[in-house]
Order: sequence, then C-alpha cells, then structure tokens
Amino acid sequence: MTDTPPPPAPNSKWKAVAIVFLVLLGIASAILVARHVKPTEKKAVTIVYTEDQPGAADINVGDIIDATDPATPLEPKLGYRYKLFVEDESDDRTSGVAKIGGRITFISGARRGQTILADVTRVRERVVDANLVRVLSEIDMPTRPPRPAFAPRDGDSAAHVVAGAEMDVIIAEESTKNPGLEGIAKVEGLVVVVDGIPTVGERVNVRITDRRERIAFAEPTGKPAGTGPLPSATPPKRGFQPDPDDSAAHVVTGAEMDVIIAEESTKNPGLEGIARVEGLVVAVDGVPTVGERVNVRIVSRLANIAFAEPTGKPAGTDPLPSSVKPVQRVFKPRAGDPAAHVIPGAEMDVVIAEASGKNPGIDGVARVKGLVVFVEGVPTIGETVHVRITHRTKRAANAVPSGKPAGSGTTQPTGDMIRRAFTPDTAHAALAHVIAGAEMEVTILERSTKFPDTEGVAKIDGLVVFVTGATNVGDTVRIRITARRERVAFADVIAAP
Repeated sequence: MTDTPPPPAPNSKWKAVAIVFLVLLGIASAILVARHVKPTEKKAVTIVYTEDQPGAADINVGDIIDATDPATPLEPKLGYRYKLFVEDESDDRTSGVAKIGGRITFISGARRGQTILADVTRVRERVVDANLVRVLSEIDMPTRPPRPAFAPRDGDSAAHVVAGAEMDVIIAEESTKNPGLEGIAKVEGLVVVVDGIPTVGERVNVRITDRRERIAFAEPTGKPAGTGPLPSATPPKRGFQPDPDDSAAHVVTGAEMDVIIAEESTKNPGLEGIARVEGLVVAVDGVPTVGERVNVRIVSRLANIAFAEPTGKPAGTDPLPSSVKPVQRVFKPRAGDPAAHVIPGAEMDVVIAEASGKNPGIDGVARVKGLVVFVEGVPTIGETVHVRITHRTKRAANAVPSGKPAGSGTTQPTGDMIRRAFTPDTAHAALAHVIAGAEMEVTILERSTKFPDTEGVAKIDGLVVFVTGATNVGDTVRIRITARRERVAFADVIAAP
C-alpha cells in the first residue's frame, strides 16, 4: 500500500499572498520613513550666460584668482572674482585700495588691512573698480605716516596760512560742491574752504586744518570774530563770476569734474599737467601724465585759466562731454586752395582712379586738384561719373553719384594727372593696410607743429600719421586714411561705428 501526501489546505495559498503583501508594505513604509527623516539637500542652479547677453558681466565664472601678491603678473578681467589684500584707502575713505597685477584697484566699502574677495566691475586703462563680496580676515596695519607738512615757497604771500594757524576770514562766496554747508574765503588770493559757514559776507574766526599749494581747509574755532581791519591790505574780492555766454561757466571754485591731461605744464614740468574744458586751460597740480583721466576739484578760476587738484576719487569711464573734445567746425577752404570749389553740395565730374581700400569692389577713389574724393558705389577704375559732394575736410571729400550723366558738370582739366595709389613695399608688409580709404583707430601722441589747433600726430607701426580734427593728446580716435606716402600718411577723424 503506497502512502500519498495529503492535499494542501485550501487557505495555504492565501497565507503566502498575505505574507508577500506584508513584506512589500514594510519595504514601502521604510522608504517613506527614510525620505522624511533624510535632510533636504540644497540644489545648485547653474545659469549659463554668453558674453553678449545682458547680465553676463555680472556673473562670476571660474575659480577665485589669488591676487594678494601685487607682483604676480595678472590681467584684471571684468566679472572675475579675486582674493585681494587692501593695502591703502582712498582719500575720501570710502574705498579700499588694492592691486591686481600691479594695477590700482578701488573696492567700495573695503578697509585697509583686510584680506577680501571682490568682483571686478570695471576695468580701465590704469584703474580697476571692484565690489566687496566678503571679508576673509583683517589685521592691524601700522598708522599711515601723515602727509608731509606744507612748506610755503619763497615769496608766498599766504605763507602764514598753515595747519593750526587761527585767523579771521570773510566768506566771499558759497561752495558749489557743498552749497549750504561750506563757504569760500580768500586770504592773500589763497582759496580757504570753511566748513559749516556758508553765509556770504560773514566774518568768522577759523583754524586752518589742512593746507595745499592753492587751497586750504578750515573750521570755525568758536571764538568771536574781531572787528578791526583784516591783516590783508585789500578787501577780499568776489569770486570769479563767469559771463552768461561763457561756455566754461560751470568751471568755478569748488566744482568737481573729470578731465584728461592734454599736455605737460611748461612752467612746472613733471609736477603739473594741462587739461582743457570748453577751451579753458585747466592746470592740474600733481598730475603731469599726458593722456591720464583724473577727477579734479577746481581751486581757483580766472577768466582764461583755472587751477585744480586731484580729489582722490576714481575717474569715471563714461564718455566725457564734448567740452573736453575738439569741436569739428564746418570746413572753409583756405585762400589759394586749388580744390576750393569742392564743398558740400557742389556737383562735378570725376574719374575713378583706384578702388577704395575700405570697400574694394563697392566704392572708388578719385582726385580733384590733388584732393582725395571717396565716391560711394562706383568702384570701376577709369569710369567718369557725375557726383555730388556730401562732406569735405582739409585733405579729403566724400561724394555720391548725382544720377546725372557724365558731362553734366565740370570735368577735371586735361593735364591734371591723377597719381596712382601708394603701393607699400613688400619689406613693409605690416603697413600694407594703411592706404587711402582704410579705417582704423589710433592714439594721438602729440600736436602737429604746423597746425597745432587742428591737427594731431599718431603713429602706426612707426609710420607717422597726421590726423585732421584730433588735437587732444592721449585721445583714441577712429580715422580714415586720405593719402599715403612711403614715410607718412594723412587722415581725417570719422564718427565711431
């Protein structure tokens, strides 16, 4: 007799299903508990900017660059973050001063002795601006040595006006920098800025707190002013009052502005620079570097000259007003100019002598009595075309076809030969691009000795370029070459694209 296993109980199948379900339920519960117990992690959001997108300059990319050693050869870059050591402070104590690769860097809100992280927000030719991100550490720095005491020069009529001296002064005018808060007095012609006394005509006893070459600063002593005659034999003169039509009327004592040093002082070379504002000569004490842009305070103004000193504040980077740029006037031909008839509006026939260096195949170049004429839209060499002059300068003119057939106007006289365009020597291939019609940027190095009021001199790889319409030394201007010779070229200033 064979033993057979008993049949499975009917409920064993459901028990197995229940066990599996309970196991799965337990796993799910464990996962839910783990998710609730696990701390939430912050996610990093990455935003990618391209260089030309708005806001790209405000985003820091890459690692922090260590610039705590000013001797490290670094090039400041806009939008990058740097580790800096603040070694000094600006004169107005609103910014710390550090260096990136030897270039002066102003960090708003930073203080001397701090090691910081800062983002570069503006890069200029000689100065960098940055925003303070975080102070990493700070050390006590030795007290800065005081500014050397002012030593009056021999013959200085205001030699007694030195730090600590007390005297009576009369407020001659209100400060333009801090109206209602400061007054301006004069002692033997020296400007004295009196803190807290703005009332014109008031006599007050003051103590001199600081003295410079052409300006002093003072505060009231609290002592009553005297009633006797002031030591000065002459009553204080009213401050300079510009005429209503004076284009430099804003250049008055106490005013602050940016200027560009156009030339070195001949009176105090190495110590003083000369700027111009609306044609007014401004002598800037202590800034002799030609081409440097500096923020200054006017300390004295006369009819034809003003005197200024640096404020210590960083200069801006926005374009300066036209007051410091040469004013381009309507061209007037000089007596004896063989091309005097080539002026805006004139119509004439010209012969295309060469293709334009800027737009070959599109524009052509002609000459009228030796004057270069750029003809828009007519590139065919040898073609005679009737044109209308649209613009004229000393050595060049611009023209467009009039639409009239050739022969409708005056043609160049027979025998007025057109010289072919200068062909650069292969030995000077670096200058091959400097031909009539080419456009480029140059920096004015000096004024022309022949035409100092209308012409500046630049150089391109050693080639001398005379630039009509640019006389401010240090300005970078865009030019069009009007004529080229082996060792010299001529150009006109054109508007920036």
